[in-house]
Amino acid sequence: MPDHRAPGAAGPDDSRSPAAFAREFEAASPALLAWARLRVRPELRAMLDPEDLIQEVGCRAFASLPTYDRARASFRQWLFGFANHVLLEALRELGRQPKRLDPGPDRTGLSDAVAVITTITRKVAKNEIVQLFLARIDDLESTDRELLLHHGLEELPHAQVAVLLGAGEDAVRKRWQRLVERLRQDPAFGSLAIGA
Repeated sequence: MPDHRAPGAAGPDDSRSPAAFAREFEAASPALLAWARLRVRPELRAMLDPEDLIQEVGCRAFASLPTYDRARASFRQWLFGFANHVLLEALRELGRQPKRLDPGPDRTGLSDAVAVITTITRKVAKNEIVQLFLARIDDLESTDRELLLHHGLEELPHAQVAVLLGAGEDAVRKRWQRLVERLRQDPAFGSLAIGA
């Protein structure tokens, strides 16, 4: 299962290197793509492609890498913070005028990082195991999709998920355990780095 530590957590000199970022972004990409597929429902995907969304998340995170503080959040949680902001901006833009995801701020000087992020996103999106898993999560019951989204992918605690779902914390915890047992049968589940 991929490590959720910050880029280069193995050595302080490597913590903000492009190579460390690429490794961590690649490890988190299957989860980010699953998150985007759960958040961007099929009727919106013609105007807001989940892959484009993840590429934008990667670009913004890379541009902000010097501000990352591993004491405040895991690298994955930090990425999901960007993901939520990018999605909200894209949805606001769609509300004003339907179009594809805006390319965002000027990326002059980041072309190498953008190319790496694009390559990683395309590779993950074309992975057959990931594609099968994405198809399966579309078939989950809505409460299980929300549970997977909030607890499994965004890593929110059970108590917070219980509030979001309007359920008791114990019920959410038990439902999560049952969902994990079912999902463990899926070979792509490990690639999402979801813990029990």
